Amino acid sequence: MRKITSRVFVIIALFGTSFSAHSLNLNKDVEKSPNDKNEYAYFSLANNLQVFLISDKEADKAAASLDVKVGSSDDPSDYPGLAHFLEHMLFLGTEKFPEPDAYQKFISEHGGGHNAYTSLENTNYFFDVQADFLEQALDRFAQQFTAPLFNEEYVQREVNAVHSEYSSKIQDDGRRYMESLKAIMNPKHPYRTFSVGNLETLVDHEDKSLRSALLDFYKDQYSANRMRLTVLGQEDLETLAKWVEERFSSIPNKDLPVAQVTEPFFQGGYLPAKLEVENIMDTRSISLSFPIPSTREYIASQPASYLANLIGHEGKGSLLSALKQEQLVDTLSAGTQFDTGSHAMFIISMTLTQKGLKQQEKIIERVFEYINLIEQGGIKQLYFDEQAQLSQIAFTFREKVPALSLVRSLSSSLQLFAPKEVLSKGYKLEHFDAELIERFLSYLNPKNMLVSVRAQGLKTEQETQWFKAPYSAKPLSISLLNKLAKVQAKSPLALPEPNHFIPETTALITQAKNDAEQVKPVQLKAQEGIELWHASDTEFGTPKATFFLSMRSPYAMDSVDHLVKTQLLVNMLKDNLVEYSYPAYLAGLSYDLYKHVRGVTLKISGYDNKQSVLLETILDKIKTSTLHKERLEVIAERLKRGLENEKERKPFQQAIGKVQENLLIPSWSTEEKLEALSNIDIEDLRAFKTEFFSTLDLAILSNGNIKEEDARSMATFVAKKLLQDARLKNVERAKVRKLEGDHDWALELDIDHPDTSLVLYMQGESKTFEDRALYAILAQAIGNDYYAQLRTEKQLGYIVFASPYAMLEVPGLAFVVQSPSASKVELYDETKRFLKSRVETLSTLEEADFERYKQAVISRLEEKETNLGQRSNRYWSEIDKKNYDFNSKQQLIEAIAATSLEQLREFYARRVNEQGNNLIVISGPERESTKSEFNLEALLSKDQTATQQALKRLDSFKP
Repeated sequence: MRKITSRVFVIIALFGTSFSAHSLNLNKDVEKSPNDKNEYAYFSLANNLQVFLISDKEADKAAASLDVKVGSSDDPSDYPGLAHFLEHMLFLGTEKFPEPDAYQKFISEHGGGHNAYTSLENTNYFFDVQADFLEQALDRFAQQFTAPLFNEEYVQREVNAVHSEYSSKIQDDGRRYMESLKAIMNPKHPYRTFSVGNLETLVDHEDKSLRSALLDFYKDQYSANRMRLTVLGQEDLETLAKWVEERFSSIPNKDLPVAQVTEPFFQGGYLPAKLEVENIMDTRSISLSFPIPSTREYIASQPASYLANLIGHEGKGSLLSALKQEQLVDTLSAGTQFDTGSHAMFIISMTLTQKGLKQQEKIIERVFEYINLIEQGGIKQLYFDEQAQLSQIAFTFREKVPALSLVRSLSSSLQLFAPKEVLSKGYKLEHFDAELIERFLSYLNPKNMLVSVRAQGLKTEQETQWFKAPYSAKPLSISLLNKLAKVQAKSPLALPEPNHFIPETTALITQAKNDAEQVKPVQLKAQEGIELWHASDTEFGTPKATFFLSMRSPYAMDSVDHLVKTQLLVNMLKDNLVEYSYPAYLAGLSYDLYKHVRGVTLKISGYDNKQSVLLETILDKIKTSTLHKERLEVIAERLKRGLENEKERKPFQQAIGKVQENLLIPSWSTEEKLEALSNIDIEDLRAFKTEFFSTLDLAILSNGNIKEEDARSMATFVAKKLLQDARLKNVERAKVRKLEGDHDWALELDIDHPDTSLVLYMQGESKTFEDRALYAILAQAIGNDYYAQLRTEKQLGYIVFASPYAMLEVPGLAFVVQSPSASKVELYDETKRFLKSRVETLSTLEEADFERYKQAVISRLEEKETNLGQRSNRYWSEIDKKNYDFNSKQQLIEAIAATSLEQLREFYARRVNEQGNNLIVISGPERESTKSEFNLEALLSKDQTATQQALKRLDSFKP
């Protein structure tokens, strides 16, 4: 599936009128979707900070985002990573709110979240919060840009945090490849910078301290005229504007120019070339990158997008289809990246089979055969018109997105688009320009190409500086270039046929009840063996529907052998469906087929008009399509690599996975899955497919712009296809092992990574809503403190968090930390010490603070669904749990509201001292440490295999 990359275009100057709080002059001329109920306005403050406002009367969360047109490519050459470090430091106290966690704590305690990112050219800060607390949150947010403290005492601490972030990603293959790519780029290009920073780059120099460098960078780079602010709230636009003016007008405007990146990516004469990079994970890929002009000024024609749609197509006759038939490639994507305003890169990326890794030149030849096909076939307006039609439908029925996502996206887009068009510009395809498309196509030629190969076992000659990635770079071979100069398109390559999945009607059905009154699903009578649920729902104003079909089989996961076969079967069936389903995907109608504990689920979502057509074809292919031996070899090898690569995930991710593996029933280890996979051949899988569908238990949910009679009709077709020869049998849900005993359970993992990690999982005693409420409130009450103590104060690592961690309906808490410097004993002791100390903290907790914690949790639960997909997913989850009142959230809210402070105190004082209900998973190299205050050595001294076996013998919670 091709990547839909962010489109970036020419910067159009924002404009507005400066004003005072007494005379606001807002421009409300904003092009928006007919389906959009929000009100919008934009203006400029006197300091030239350009602001975009959103008034959403129904919002339960308010949000804001400020984007600064400064990024890591602006780093001083002697302080790599300084822009990223500045992003970290801005959070740590301001003149008005000097405590280092004041901003974070306020946001967390009022039901919100916050974060920031530093990219090559931008730094973006954002938060959301309970709608009633927006003004106070803006006060704290604005202070970070008007009066940050940059306290000396936190400089080295936050350098440690940045280094921890760097260390946690040192074995990330994506980072390693990017550094290798930077190493061969034009030495003058600002993208070459080491963007993260670490203990080697963020240090005091003889003539300047790090803090001085930080202050200089902030003074020299951060200016109001480089900033774009987006704010969303329940209030009217005038009120929002007044709040913004009062708090953001004091940001200094230094009239700094916006840096223009004009250098080409590669020096003249460097291309064509080949880059090879050694992977840590056993993954294989090849990409063909072509420098092209920036596409920003061609938004009305989108020439690169036109080409990406053809090259990245996955239907019949496509490049991907041909490469898969030859067993060379698994996936393919195409699109533009790294658009600097002057230059961009058009990149065709493919994941490789083992055969493909050995036959790279054949793959490259096929790519140019397809490019030749486009050239010979001519640039057809049909494909442009299809894209334009689908874009217009998407804009007309644009769905609401969560507040935080919206403001974050808009603040960065406002650096590129005029505010009047910021909501609509990306959807407009207004001018078919064949000559322009042909000009962009001319850049996709062999002499303008970088071939990048990433895999294990490559011959490399150099190593990158920071991520230690082995790589080699050399000119592309003359013999290959000569071959590519002569290629001609061959069968079975063909340009796409007209897309018959484009909806013919987008009319909304008429509901019996008012759309504002949420209608929950009702169970309809259906053929025996089918549990059928339906709800007509057009509240979101879109002609979309969601169709779930769960095909439950007792053979899905009754053994590790069957678990692996189920996954292989799903992968094989999806592989068979790609050619047919891809045009539907392009037309806004997607499907997914995925394995779960009880079997396999088919989910179809998008425009309702052609859903029944897609369903019929998918079920027909599921039952009748042939499973081919050669495709099984490719897909099984891919699954094998995926399982083996689990050992290369970040340590804390592996630890969390080990918690699930030991507590969910049924569950098997990676080693057990690999053993089962090694014994499966095509005849085994064909026999299993018959066995799987021989005994079924079906559940269906149809929700959205669909009538009851249509839902019944689709269910009838399902019964015809799946139940004619099947036995009926109820298939039970999964279970969770109940931790118990007179001591905590502990497992030590052997992970090849320089960091140590710890996960301490506290399991709930029951599935009652009362217990769930206690764990939810507790996470809110102590989660921020855990982060502040272990990350900010103790500087143990970048990855530190405490989070609710429910398994099925069993509540729990997970305390997670990954550190580049601390020992396993230190991580364990600090976590246990923290847990013990919170007993006293909670004993002195004020009632007002307790109520605030409760309300923060409730506010998250009460967040309104913004689109049909969210609502359908909730319905489907409730059906799986057999909660046919569809009110789990409401029951939990009521339980939280009814919980008293004394209950929380008694619960925690008892729970923190209990032994046997906790599971500790720990990993890392041996480091010097003091003896464990809480006796970690005793927990880990037991035989690990015996511990795992004992864990798997524990009783389980009943479903």
